[in-house]
Amino acid sequence: MPCNCNNTPPPCCESIFVTNTVRTGQRGPQGPTGPTGPTGPSTGATGPTGATGPTGATGPTGATGPTGAQGPQGIQGIQGFAGIQGPQGTTGATGATGPTGATGATGATGPAGATGPTGPTGATGATGPTGATGATGATGVTPIFAIGTVTTGAPGTTAAATITGTAPNFFLNLTIPQGTTGPTGATGATGPAGTVGTTGATGPTGPTGAAGTAGATGPTGPAGATGATGPTGPAGATGATGPTGPTGATGPTGPTGPTGP
Repeated sequence: MPCNCNNTPPPCCESIFVTNTVRTGQRGPQGPTGPTGPTGPSTGATGPTGATGPTGATGPTGATGPTGAQGPQGIQGIQGFAGIQGPQGTTGATGATGPTGATGATGATGPAGATGPTGPTGATGATGPTGATGATGATGVTPIFAIGTVTTGAPGTTAAATITGTAPNFFLNLTIPQGTTGPTGATGATGPAGTVGTTGATGPTGPTGAAGTAGATGPTGPAGATGATGPTGPAGATGATGPTGPTGATGPTGPTGPTGP
């Protein structure tokens, strides 16, 4: 049985060691170099990973990098509540009243009313002595009356009448105060025309008799119908506009809505 030092304990190995030692010292000439054997793999199999070593000290902080691009804008927040409305300003003063327009033209005069009844005749005075007969005068002419000018007086004044002209043609001029326009009354019936008597010869003027007592005044005749209303005068200019009242105080600002994400 051959000696195997891997499996055989001494003294087997010791005898082999001695034998080889002796033979080495008696070695002969060196033989030629044998061919080179194939090259083994350059990298051996990777061994298992060792345990992690302790953490080293923290290194210095590096320089801050450039700012990144701005992100998209967030959604707009809800609008805050509207502030309370301030109180209304006071009303401005009323502007001055414009001037009164011009008075319109006077309307046409209405028809004359019927003549009132004649008052009672006063008592006859005592008869004076008969005077001497005078010369016969010229025959008189019948007077003719016509309406002359009609003027409108100021309100509240007294009506007036004047007679102008030369016999036998006379004109009755009237001044009628302006009054408020009442409703139009019914037109009165036209009275019959009186007969004109002939004028007799003028007798001699007798002595003046004693003055008789004045007769009672007769009742006033009914008023004639009101004439048609004249056209309305143009409207007066509009008064200036009053100043604008002050602006009311501003109400408090409502709370700000939440910021969007």
